[in-house]
Amino acid sequence: MNQGLGIALAALMLLTSGAASAQVYKIVDKDGNVTYTDQAPPDGAEPMELPELSVVDTDYEEAEAAETGEGAATGEETEELTPRDLRRMYRDFRILTPANEETFWGTANAVVISWGTEAPLQPGMKTRLFIDGAPQAESQATTVALTLDRGEHSVFAELRDARGRRLVTTPTITFFIKQAAVGVQPRPTPHNGH
Repeated sequence: MNQGLGIALAALMLLTSGAASAQVYKIVDKDGNVTYTDQAPPDGAEPMELPELSVVDTDYEEAEAAETGEGAATGEETEELTPRDLRRMYRDFRILTPANEETFWGTANAVVISWGTEAPLQPGMKTRLFIDGAPQAESQATTVALTLDRGEHSVFAELRDARGRRLVTTPTITFFIKQAAVGVQPRPTPHNGH
């Protein structure tokens, strides 16, 4: 048995015996094996001095009660969902409209953007929309109507919990706004190769 393990065993014996001031003896036999004991050897050996044990309080019992559902039965409040739980719950969070690569014609540059998820949002959750990389104000709404310049645009959204922590980000959607030019005749299509 190595010395580090022996010290650990001695510390364990101290804790399990319930006597903080118990004596611990180190015995080394003729082969060099080390043994720790709280029983004095017959040869009148001196007890060894051990450093004071450090004790760290943990919330192990509270975490165990939360996992087993205890507390709910006694009327105590259950813990809020962790960010990891929320990420799993909202992994389907996505931009619903526009579709990727969608083109809007003749809408006077107006576009409706909507986003959502199958799971209902928890109280205090908000979404931050990013249009062409620029963040918009956080909102609890799920739809916004915007007027944008003609051309290519991108949008993605972040779902944030009540504490403002980002949980899920949607994939980026690219869309186009085009307007028909006034007074321009469409090109004639060739017939029979002419």
